[in-house]
Amino acid sequence: MSESSQQLATLEEATRLFEQRDYDAAIQMLEQVVSEHPDGESHALLAISYFQLGQYESAAKYCEAALGYSPDDQDLKDILVAAQRNAVAEVSVFVPDRYHFDRDRLLAEPSVPEGTLPSPPRATSPGLVSRMRNVLGNGAGIIASVSMNALSTMVGKVLGYRGEVWTNWYRRRFVLAILTLAYMREQLNKNNLKTTYPSGNLTGFQRRGQIPPEGVTHFRTADGTWNNLSDPKEGAAGTRFPRNVENHAIHPETGEELMTPNPRTVSRTFLTREGDMKEVPFLNILAASWINFQNHDWVHHGETLQRDVHEIPLNEDDPARKKYRQKNMFVPKTQPDPTRMPGKEETPITFINEVTHWWDGSQIYGSDQD
Repeated sequence: MSESSQQLATLEEATRLFEQRDYDAAIQMLEQVVSEHPDGESHALLAISYFQLGQYESAAKYCEAALGYSPDDQDLKDILVAAQRNAVAEVSVFVPDRYHFDRDRLLAEPSVPEGTLPSPPRATSPGLVSRMRNVLGNGAGIIASVSMNALSTMVGKVLGYRGEVWTNWYRRRFVLAILTLAYMREQLNKNNLKTTYPSGNLTGFQRRGQIPPEGVTHFRTADGTWNNLSDPKEGAAGTRFPRNVENHAIHPETGEELMTPNPRTVSRTFLTREGDMKEVPFLNILAASWINFQNHDWVHHGETLQRDVHEIPLNEDDPARKKYRQKNMFVPKTQPDPTRMPGKEETPITFINEVTHWWDGSQIYGSDQD
C-alpha cells in the first residue's frame, strides 16, 4: 500500500470512529495523521472531536490550524468562536460535580444537620383575650371560606371559565373575575397535579410519623424538605416530578414511533428563521432570560446518560451534517428513576427532579446544604 493510500485508510478509519462517538480513539489516530501528513480535514476532525469532549482549548487550537487550510470555512469559524468562548467561561467545569442518582440516597429519611437552622422562637401561652380572638377569627375564616368556595363554584359552573382562547376571566367585572380565577385555581388543584408515587405512599416512599427536627417549623431547608410536616419530602430535591395528565397519555414511545416524524426535521421546519428576525414590540430578550432563569429554580433532570443516547438521523441537506461531520444527531437520554418498583406502580414512567420543586431560589443557592 502506498503512503498516500495508507494515510487515506487511516483517515477513513478515524472518521468511522468519530461517527461512532469514540472520540478518544479517533483523536489518537488523527493526531498521528497530522504529525506525519497534516491536512485541513484531519485538523477539522480533531477540532470537532475535542469540542465534543468539552476540551475547548484543544478544539480552538486545531480549529485555527484547520482554518489555515480553509480560511473561508464559516462552519470552522463558528466552531472556533464557540470553543474560545467556552474555554474562557469554563463551561466544561461541572458545578456541582457530576452526580448520578443513587437509590439509597434518594430513599433516605431527610436530615437537618445540627446548627443548620436557627432555633425557633419561644412560644408563649396566649391570654384569654387572644384565645377568644383566635376562636372568633378561625370561625369567621371558616364561614368566609365556605361562602367564597360556594360563590366561586356557582360562578364557574353557571358562567363558565373557558373562552375563545382558553380563559375569559379578564373580560368580566372585577368581582366576577376574582371568583372565576378562584374557581379555576380549585379546578387546577383538584384535577391538574397528580402524584407519581403509588397510592398510599408519601413522597419519596418516606416513613409516616417522622418527628420534625428543630427549626423546620419556622425556617426553610436547603433541600426543600419539611415544607409539609406530614409529608417531609414533598417538593424536595431528589423526588419525582408530578404529572398533570392522565396515565394513559404518558406511555413512552420507542423505536420508529418515537422517531416518526424525525424530530430534527420537525425542529428545522418550525424553528428555522427565514429572513430578518420578527421582533415582538412589547418584549425583549430579558423576558426570555428571566423565564430560563426561573425554570432552573424548579426543574432539572440531573446529569444525562452520555453513553445511552437517541440517534436522530440527519437529512442530506442538514447543515449540522456538514458542520459536525456527523450523519446522526446524538441526544443523551435522561437518567432513569432508580426508586421505581417494576410491576407495582400505576404511573408508566417517572423521573427524578435534581432540584427543589419550590420557588426558593435554588438556581442561585443550590438544592443541598453544601
